[in-house]
Amino acid sequence: MSRLKADIGLLFVALVWGATFPVVKVALDYVPPFTFNTMRFFLSSALFVLISAPHARRFLWKLRASFRDGFRIGFAVFLGYSLQTLGLKVTTATNAGFITSLYVVLTPVVSWLLYRTRIRAKDAFCTTLALLGMILLSVNGLSDVSAEVGDLLLLGCAFAFAAEISMISHHSRLRDPDSLAFWQIVTVAVLSLPFSLEEGAILHPVINGVVIFSLVITAVFATVIARILQNRLQSITMPADAAVIFSMEGVFSHVFSALTLGEVLSPLQYAGAFAIVLAVIISSLTSC
Repeated sequence: MSRLKADIGLLFVALVWGATFPVVKVALDYVPPFTFNTMRFFLSSALFVLISAPHARRFLWKLRASFRDGFRIGFAVFLGYSLQTLGLKVTTATNAGFITSLYVVLTPVVSWLLYRTRIRAKDAFCTTLALLGMILLSVNGLSDVSAEVGDLLLLGCAFAFAAEISMISHHSRLRDPDSLAFWQIVTVAVLSLPFSLEEGAILHPVINGVVIFSLVITAVFATVIARILQNRLQSITMPADAAVIFSMEGVFSHVFSALTLGEVLSPLQYAGAFAIVLAVIISSLTSC
């Protein structure tokens, strides 16, 4: 496969991820956050098992070896998706998409906190620029410079996803990437279950066309298919290509949110969104 085809495939992955923000926001009108995540990730786990069935014996051996590291990474993923879904409940899908993409910028900072990896002056600049962009994106008016609760939850989500990326980079040299991915998905499902029981909807969930469509998009396309494509196509294309393409996730979230939910940003918020995308691109290119 050519590098161009790989880039087009990764652009499809970013498009699917961006599309999930308005899709999940609408689904949350019918299903509580943890109930939705429980259904999504148990379905993803089942699909992952089906895909791995032809190589079950070899895959089971790899699973045993990667359980501990996979669970640790999965806990970060659980925090990320929990905060993201809770944030989506109270903020716009557009803000969710752009603020979540901050994980690219925050990864060097989190890597330094976890593993004392080198952090450069450019990393500090990109982090400052991205956080400034988030403040502008969260502003309701020139007299209101306080971030909304939902946006703060999404900032926590970005930190959690940055921890995920940092831990994957640290552990994937020693463990099988597919088995680590499987344990991440299972961990999110299992940890979400007690909270969904507390919500009280998991035993009698609302199942309608909107919820089914949302589960198909998020579980099948955004979790299983997107992860498989990402792992395979990133080995073909250049790291800089992949990083810049994934920075489009926030842009796609806004496009789909504008088309489906009618979300429109103010000029100040567009400036903030631009600052975030610019910070993500600079961080990605200078780290490759």
